[in-house]
Formats: sequence, structure tokens, C-alpha cells
Amino acid sequence: MAVSPLHKSLFVVILVGITFCTFTFLAVNHPQQVSYSQGGSGSDELGVLSGRTFSIRVDDVIVHNISERVIENIKSDNLLCTNTRDTGKLPTIYFITPTYKRPEQIPDLTRLSQTLMHVPSIMWLVIEDAEALSPQVSAILRRSGVRFIHMIAPMPKDQQKKKVKARGVSNRNKGLEWIRENYVDTRGVVYFADDDNTYDLRLFDEIRSVKRIGMWPVGLITNYGVSSPVVKDGKVVGFYDGWVANRKFPVDMAGFAVSVQLILENSKGKMPFTPGYEEDRFLQNLGINLSQIEPKANNCTQIYVWHTQTKKNKPPVKVNETLFGDSNIMTLYQQIAM
Repeated sequence: MAVSPLHKSLFVVILVGITFCTFTFLAVNHPQQVSYSQGGSGSDELGVLSGRTFSIRVDDVIVHNISERVIENIKSDNLLCTNTRDTGKLPTIYFITPTYKRPEQIPDLTRLSQTLMHVPSIMWLVIEDAEALSPQVSAILRRSGVRFIHMIAPMPKDQQKKKVKARGVSNRNKGLEWIRENYVDTRGVVYFADDDNTYDLRLFDEIRSVKRIGMWPVGLITNYGVSSPVVKDGKVVGFYDGWVANRKFPVDMAGFAVSVQLILENSKGKMPFTPGYEEDRFLQNLGINLSQIEPKANNCTQIYVWHTQTKKNKPPVKVNETLFGDSNIMTLYQQIAM
């Protein structure tokens, strides 16, 4: 069947539009990265801003697939490049993730990074419980395209000696310290995110909507299966949690977010080294009361974050270098021998 000049011109216009949208999408969703490290000497080092270059290969298959997507999106009143919206108008989410060396660390962070790739206006603060920055963790952060800050905050020596340790406290406090000194968006919101949880993308809209202190349910936690504020008539009146233990705020770390403004107003608001009471004491340090809590996730009727836990693995058997020293196996071993 012959193709009219009009149809040819229309195809060219569509192809140019698709290419423009694709490059714009890549530019917006892969912003420059900010790399920050703190070495063992205690000196801060601000990494160089590094841009990214992109290439796109256009052949019959790719054009065909993109054309189908354009048609499908037009039919559903959506545009292929909706993510090119001005994200600078959105409040920044300061996403604090404590992490530590273990066999599951890299896969957990890989999974989390690929969730955050889809979230606009986010600053990912990854703080290691270590004496030096991990090259493997740094590589994941750089590949993600997410704006990030990479730091260390080892657990204090006196805390390491305790039988029951408050993991992640030094890391989270380091993140709070960084925000107080370097924040750029007073409309921003702070969220503490463990690296092995599962996050529904809808959670990020809930976080961003927090005015002062917002809370929501967390799934797969304690024998109750869920931890949540109790909401009646749109107000938080109590808490449903499998381990209350005289806590004023029996909530999980993943179940709340606070505004940057609230953090700035309470310069001494830190997380204590008290196992099991970190969330409760932190919120009390911020001067929170029940009437201030904003119930999110449709009045706490939806679960957007799950307290999943990666199965603990034993360290891998050491590779026989005599047999495999000159092969790819040594390279693979270095990636899993955390």
C-alpha cells in the first residue's frame, strides 16, 4: 500500500517528538550526582559534580515499540514523557538509609536504588556503619542516577561492646546532622529508610505531603502483622502494635516522616542508643504530641511500606586461588565476600 507524503511527514514529526521526549526524560530523571565522603581522619571531602551523557540507538524495532507506546499512552490520555514535569516545585525527600557490611548488603541496596530511580526530587543519604566508604556501595549509588550523599558513621566503641546493640543510630544521627548543616529546601521531609524494606511508590507522595509529622501503617511486623496509628474520625487516637512496652509512640522506623522545618527547630533532636526505643525517644525529643500527627495513606487504611527482611546468608566458602585464581571466579567472589 502506497504511503502518502502527508503520512510520511506525520511519521517524521512523531519520530522527532519521541526522540525529544526521550532525551528530555533521561536528562530530568538522571540529574547530576553529588558525592560526599567522610574519611577516617574526620575531614570532609566534597566530590566533584559529574554529569552523564546518553546515547540512543534508533532502529526499526525500537521505533516500532516506541510508536506502540505513544499510541497506547495517547489513548489513555497520558504522555510518554510525563516525567519531564518541573520537579523543582516538589518538596525534597531526604531519604536516610543506614547500612552495614554483610552478604545481603549489595543486593538489598541494588533493589532499593532501583525503586528510588522512579522518585523525583529525592536526596538519598546512605550512611555506612564502617570505618571507610565501601567501593561496592559507591558503585551502586553512582549507577542509580539518584542524587546521593555517601558517608560513614561507625557505631561508637562503647556501644559495640554491648550485648544488645542499637543498630543504625549513629548513621541516622549523622544524616540528621548533615541535613541541619546542608539543607536546601525548608519544605523538605525527612524519612528513615532501612535498606531491606519494600517501598510502594505511592509512599513517596505520602511522605512529600507531610507538613510536620506524618504516620502510616507498616506491614509484616511483630505477631500482629502490622503496626499502625489507630485513626477515628480522621484523627490519630492511639497505636496498634505488637510491642508497646510503655512507649508513648509505639511505631516502626518506617512508619513516620518529619518535616525539615521541625528538625531545624529542634537542634538537639537526636536518636538515642536505646534498643527498641529509638523511634519513641526521637519523636519525644522533637516535642511531638498525639494531636499533631497527620494520618496518611488514606487515614492509615493502606500499607505502602513492608518490613521485609532478607534471609541471612552464611559467608561464602573461600575460593581456591590455585584452581580459579586466573579466572572470572575470583572477580565474582570479590563481589559477594562482604
